[in-house]
Amino acid sequence: MHRQGSFRGWWRWAVMGVVLFGLAAFFARWPRPSSLPSRTRTPLPSPTVPATPSPTLSPTSTPTPLPGEWLDRGRRAMRVGAFEEAAAAYAAALQGALPSEAAGEAWVGWGRALLAAEQPAEAARVLAQAPVEKLPPEWARGVWTLLGDARRAAGDPAGAAEAYRHALALGSPLTVELRMRRALALKEAGRLEAAAAELRAALPAARDPSQEAALREQLAETLEALQAYPAALEQYEAILAFARNRAYRAYIEWRAAQVLLTAGQTAEGYARLQRLIREAPDTLAAYNALVRLVEAGIPVPDDLRGRIDAAAGQCLPAVQAFERWIAAHPAHGDIHYEAALCYRDLGNLQAAHAHLDALIRDHPEASRWAEGWLEKGRLWIRSGAVEAAVALWRQFLARFPTHPFTPRLLYEAARLLERNGAEEAAEGFYRLLAERFPADPRAPEARHRQGVLAYGRGDLGTAAAAWEALRSRYPEAPEALAARFWLGKVALARGDRARAEAEWQAVVAQASGRFLGERARMLLQGEDLIDLPETLELPDPEAGRAEAEGWLRARLGITGTLPLSPSVGLADPLWQAGAEAWRIGWVEEARGLWTALRQRAEDPLALYALALAFREQEADALAVQAAARLLARLRVDPREAPPFLARLAYPVPYLDRVLEEAQRHHLPPLLLYAVMRQESLFDPYAVSSARARGLMQIIPPTAQAIAEALGQPYRESWLHRPAVSIAFGAYYLAQQRDRFGGNLWAALAAYNGGPGNAARWWATARGDPDLFYERITLEETRRYLERVVEHLAVYRALYAGRAE
Repeated sequence: MHRQGSFRGWWRWAVMGVVLFGLAAFFARWPRPSSLPSRTRTPLPSPTVPATPSPTLSPTSTPTPLPGEWLDRGRRAMRVGAFEEAAAAYAAALQGALPSEAAGEAWVGWGRALLAAEQPAEAARVLAQAPVEKLPPEWARGVWTLLGDARRAAGDPAGAAEAYRHALALGSPLTVELRMRRALALKEAGRLEAAAAELRAALPAARDPSQEAALREQLAETLEALQAYPAALEQYEAILAFARNRAYRAYIEWRAAQVLLTAGQTAEGYARLQRLIREAPDTLAAYNALVRLVEAGIPVPDDLRGRIDAAAGQCLPAVQAFERWIAAHPAHGDIHYEAALCYRDLGNLQAAHAHLDALIRDHPEASRWAEGWLEKGRLWIRSGAVEAAVALWRQFLARFPTHPFTPRLLYEAARLLERNGAEEAAEGFYRLLAERFPADPRAPEARHRQGVLAYGRGDLGTAAAAWEALRSRYPEAPEALAARFWLGKVALARGDRARAEAEWQAVVAQASGRFLGERARMLLQGEDLIDLPETLELPDPEAGRAEAEGWLRARLGITGTLPLSPSVGLADPLWQAGAEAWRIGWVEEARGLWTALRQRAEDPLALYALALAFREQEADALAVQAAARLLARLRVDPREAPPFLARLAYPVPYLDRVLEEAQRHHLPPLLLYAVMRQESLFDPYAVSSARARGLMQIIPPTAQAIAEALGQPYRESWLHRPAVSIAFGAYYLAQQRDRFGGNLWAALAAYNGGPGNAARWWATARGDPDLFYERITLEETRRYLERVVEHLAVYRALYAGRAE
C-alpha cells in the first residue's frame, strides 16, 4: 500500500489522461434505454470493468465532469447495482482534487464496487494504492477492511489478516465483526493459535447472545483444529448455558458429542448422542447422531429410529424401521400411521393404504386413529378416486357423528374436495360442519365457503342464505365482513344496485385500507386493477414535513419547539456500528445492527427519527419498517396520516428504473411499487426460503429463462442488483399479464403462485376477480394478492391523488 505520494506529480496526470482517454468507448458499448427495442431487451451491467478507468466516461467529450460529479455518478450507479459503472466513476473522481472526506468515500466506493462486481483481485490491487494516512479515520478503516475482504476473496488470507489488523488499530466500532473475519483469515492461513486468540479477545465485546454464540462456535471449531478438546467442549457448554432455540441446541449438542468422540471419550460422546435423539428427534442433528450411533453398533429403538429418519426425509430406512417395530410390538397403532405417511412419500400408495387399514381396523385406542380416516381419504384423492374418499368419510360421519375429531374431518375433507373439483361434496361437508357444530371455530368459514361454492355454480339463493346465516350468527367473526361484501355481489346479480352499494359502502366504512374495503371501493367506483395512472405525482421528498411534525406534536401532546428528529439516538453504539458496516457495504451486518436498534425503539419519536435516518442512508427496507411501526403505534391508516409520514412507509425508490421499465412494458408504475414493497420491502439483498432473490424476488431458474428470452448475459448474483431485478420482474409480470389477456388479477397470482395454478383458478372463476380470489387454494398467494391491493390503495392516495 502506498503511504505517501500516490498519483503524485503533474506527469502522472498527463500520462493517465492520454492512456485512459479511450474509456468512453466502454460506455458507448452499453445499450442505452432509448436504443432498446420495446420489450425486447433489458440493459444489464457489464460483467467486467477496465483495470484503470478514465476521467472521460461520458460518450461525448464536452464538458468533462468535475470530481464531485463523478462521485455523485458513482453513488447513483452503486444504488442501482451498476457496479462496473460505479467503479469507473469513483476512479475518475480520484483523478481530480477532492477534499479528504470525499477522497475517502471515493476510495471505499471504488473498492466496494469492484468487490460487488466480483473482481476481488482488482479490488485488492486498487485498495492497496490508497493513501490511507491522508484519509479521515472512518474512511481509512473502510479501505483497510475492504482490502481484507478483497485479499481473502482473492486467496490471500495472510494479507487479509494484516489488513484487518490495521482496521482494528484505527478503533473500528465493528471490533467484534472484524476480529471474527480476521480469525477466519488467520485460520485459513494456518495460524490457528492466533485465530483462537483473536476470538477470545472478541468475546467480552459481544453485543448479544446470538453474537456470543457465533463467537464461541467459531472458537470451538478452531480449538478442535488445535486438538484442544477440553477447551472446545467448554465453549459448546457455554453456548448451551444460554441458547434456547431447540434446533440450534441440538446442533451444538451434536458438535459437543463429536468433540468427545474425537478426544477418545466414546462413552460420554455416545451417551450425549443418545440423549440428543431422545430430546430432539425431529432435527437434522438427531439424524446425524442416529447415523453415528448405528455405525458404532449402538442399538436405537426402531420406533424412534423411524421417526428420526422420517423427519429427515429418509423414508426408505424409516419404513424399514417401522416395519420391524410393528412386527415386534403389539401396541403399534400410531406407528401404522407414521409408516403410511412414509410409504405415501415414497409413492407406494398400496402399502400406505394397508397400514391405514390396519390402524383403522385394529387400533381404535391409537392417538392417530381418527386421523387415519382423514389420511386414507387423502390417499384416495391423490390417486384420483374422489368418490372413494367421499364414501369413506361419510362412513366415519355415520358411525361416529359426535367424535371429537369429526369437526376437523368435515373441514379438512371439505377443503380437499373443493381443491380437487368435487365442489358438490365439499359444499355438503361445509354445511354439515356449520349445522352440526355451530360452536366450532371453523363454522364461520364453513358458512362462507358454502356461500362461495353456491355462488360459483349460479345458485344465488343458497349463497345468500349461507351468507345471511353467517352474518347473523357470527357478527364478530372476520368472515362476517366477507359475507356482507358477497351479499352485495348477490344483490347486484339480482339487479338491485342500491342494495349492492349499501352493502359495499358498509364494507368500505368497516375495512378501509384492507383488501375487502379496497375491493368494495373499486366496485362502487367501477374500477379495476388496470385503472391505474401511467404517470405519478411526485412531490418534493421534504414536502409537508413541517405539517407532519405539527400533526405529530398534537397527536403526542408535545409542546415546545425542540426538533422532533433529534440526533441523540445516532450516538447509540448500535447505530454507529451499523453506519460503519453500511458505509463499507457490509449489508447483512448493518441490517442486523440497525434492526436491533429499530426493534428496541418503541417511542414514536424514536421511530420517527430512525425512519428519517434510515432514509438518509438509503436503507429503504429499514426506513419502511420504522415508519410502518410508527404508524401502527399511532393506530393510524397510512391514507389518513400526513402524506409526509405515509411516504416514509410507502416510498418510491429507484424511480428512474421503475418508470423506465413500466413504460417499456406498459405497466402502471404504482403496480410495480406495490409488488416490490410486498416482495422485498425494497431490500435488494432479500432472499426467500424458495431462493427467490432481490427487489422483485425472482427465482434463479425463472431469471435464467428471462435472460435467455431477452438475449442477455446472466449471473445468479446479479439478481441482487436493483437494475436487473426491476427489469426482470417487470418483464415477468408483463409476460403473465399478456398470458392472461391483460388480466392483472391472474397475472399477480401467477407471479406469486405460478402461471399453471393461476390458469386453473381463473378457469373456474367465470371471469369474476372476486370469485377468482376465493378460488385460490394457496394461502400464501391469497395473502399476497390482498397485500398488493392494499399497498396499491396507499400508493394511489400518495402519488396519484387521494381516492374518494
